[in-house]
Amino acid sequence: MNQYDEHDPRNDGQDKASFQDQAERVSRKLSDSAQQVWLAGLGALGRAQAEGSRFFDGLVKEGEAFENRRREKATEDGPGWRDNVEEQLGQAREKASGTWDKVEKAFEDRVHGVLKRLHVPNAEDVTALNARIDSLTARLNRLESRQASPASGEPTPGSHQSPTGS
Repeated sequence: MNQYDEHDPRNDGQDKASFQDQAERVSRKLSDSAQQVWLAGLGALGRAQAEGSRFFDGLVKEGEAFENRRREKATEDGPGWRDNVEEQLGQAREKASGTWDKVEKAFEDRVHGVLKRLHVPNAEDVTALNARIDSLTARLNRLESRQASPASGEPTPGSHQSPTGS
């Protein structure tokens, strides 16, 4: 009998209660960890919004200064300044997009780090564990079938029966 067998007279329900207590502690710990990950995500989002706003404000100021310089030069150069403004605007959009990509990557890295510190398994860990369970199940099935063979009257490996069966 194993230690979790309900029918073990030595058990008296203590192992089951202990297992229940452990399960509840793990559940509380995971719930607390999930709350911390959620709060970390909110914090990262808030920081990204604040930095994104500052970046945007900086771009607006640069744009105003650029527009003022172009207006002064527009009187000298004519309509060619519009192409230059559009090019500068495209570059500013690329910078803003790159900044958001960096913020998103930083957020993902932080969440991954928190989950790793909390020992929460990732997809690779779960896949490896499933493969190991499948392997152990196959081994257990082979062992059970070997144990069932002598009950059906078949010779066990290593037994020496005569060809007549006596």
